[in-house]
Amino acid sequence: MKDRKDKTRGPILAAGGIVLRGERKPRIAIVQLRKMDAWVLPKGKLADGEDMITAARREVLEETGHRVSIHDFLGTLGYEAGGRPKVVQFWHMQAIGGPVAELMRDVKAVDWLALDDAIARLSFPREQAFLEHVGPTALQSAERLRRAAAQRSSRRRPQPRTFVRAPARPPVILPEEVAAIALAPPLAAALPANGPDNAHRTPEPTWLPASAPLVEPVTAALSTFVFEPPPACADMAATATGRTMLEKAWLWFRQTAQTPGKP
Repeated sequence: MKDRKDKTRGPILAAGGIVLRGERKPRIAIVQLRKMDAWVLPKGKLADGEDMITAARREVLEETGHRVSIHDFLGTLGYEAGGRPKVVQFWHMQAIGGPVAELMRDVKAVDWLALDDAIARLSFPREQAFLEHVGPTALQSAERLRRAAAQRSSRRRPQPRTFVRAPARPPVILPEEVAAIALAPPLAAALPANGPDNAHRTPEPTWLPASAPLVEPVTAALSTFVFEPPPACADMAATATGRTMLEKAWLWFRQTAQTPGKP
């Protein structure tokens, strides 16, 4: 009998929340009980084997109809109820979306008010003093959450592309002979077709070497390029004396293209 008496006279444990809804101007939930029509903060006693946070989430859902996210712990409210001490812990909570459940039978209505209006509407002075003390902390916590969400949203938003003009490249200065080779036009169409071997095939494209003599001035037409005739009986090794490798290749090409009977 002694253990049973101690158990019945132990403190009543309860949990609840300062529930906010909205972003720029948050509103606080208070509920009206059918018993005495009293306006109170949403809270309730722990069920068997239930922890404080689980009980707080369940009681808020039953009394406001809203699912919530739980954030900062705000404080503990203690008072006497039915000759026994009652201890209630409160957390800052944010309502998620709209109502998803009907109110429990003990709750007549729920209202969402600004902090000052909610304090004035509460029926018990102990809850008025408690909300006046912890309400500003809950509002500050909600503002931090709003700013953090805005920063995450701005990071996910695609950034506009920026185009940077590349700096102009400096002019490339080449030696005189290399520049002349690089700027010479292709000569495939200007080569004459001599002999039966060249009558039906087009020579491979090539470029005019710097030392090739020009009889006529350079104009836009390719036909204005006229080349000196090849030596009648010149050995390649003899004619290539003092010439560059590109000039040697060009000399071989002219001899091959203009000498009948050579492949």
